[in-house]
Amino acid sequence: MTPRTHLADFLREHLLLTGTHIGCEHGICGACTVEIDGEIARSCITYAVTCDGAHVRTIEGFDDDAAMARLRRPSRRRTRCSVATARPAC
Repeated sequence: MTPRTHLADFLREHLLLTGTHIGCEHGICGACTVEIDGEIARSCITYAVTCDGAHVRTIEGFDDDAAMARLRRPSRRRTRCSVATARPAC
């Protein structure tokens, strides 16, 4: 790991915690969101070395959380989006 390795890359490549995703690489989209010592952080703009000794919780750390389990359930509502329409048929 180099000093400039981002936390998201470290989590995915070294710890194989692939639930954290890199979307925009600017910390805007939220796909890389983690908890660092109980505070919300964007792992795509956080250097991994700054987390040495910190408690980092990824989406995998919420496996036993009842609220998160409900959020991860597949939606029964189906949406259909089409290139032929000006807006999604939702």
